[in-house]
Amino acid sequence: MQLQEFVHDLNARISASKTTGFWSKDDKKRWINTSIIRACNFAPWNFLMHHASHLTEKDKAQYFNPFDYKPGGMLFIKVNDIEHTKVSLARFHDDDTCNVFTIIGDEYHLKPTPDMDDLVIDLYYRRRPVPLVKDTDTPITPEEMDEPIVKLALGICLKKLPNRSNDADKEITEAIALLQILKDREYEEPGETGYAGRATSTRFLNKPTDYGT
Repeated sequence: MQLQEFVHDLNARISASKTTGFWSKDDKKRWINTSIIRACNFAPWNFLMHHASHLTEKDKAQYFNPFDYKPGGMLFIKVNDIEHTKVSLARFHDDDTCNVFTIIGDEYHLKPTPDMDDLVIDLYYRRRPVPLVKDTDTPITPEEMDEPIVKLALGICLKKLPNRSNDADKEITEAIALLQILKDREYEEPGETGYAGRATSTRFLNKPTDYGT
């Protein structure tokens, strides 16, 4: 759903729940964005594993991270189909390292430095939910998550009212149950993590079995 549709749905549920408070549209947008983050943090979802690519520039070693990159979530990089592994900054500068990268601030640095233009850089990373601002913005979450997201947002709203904590907890519990169903279905159904046809390492072609959640 678009942000405006989330707000419309939330408004309808707030009215149906017979709340007595008044909240601005900005309040509701904030609750929706918070709920999207909570849904994304519920499990290591496959849709958060992402592949992007762009081209090198000759003699340029540093490039900006993707706008939706989650800090700490760069898994590995390929340059001209050669896999580069992530290392610390100190290790990056060691003379005996090659085909590596390191993260410095909002940039990643490649070693060796590309010696020509237009080599393909493939990035494999974990995404973060980008806040929805415009009415037509859509989240990175699949549409199956729309219902639990709205329920979480309604739970936030009800928590702000006196004597409505039980109702809020009910909405949140139902949202968590829906997310658990989606998580279980994702693990049960065959499929890839989103890197099919791009990654050659079995780390990214096989579905995970345990993330400690």
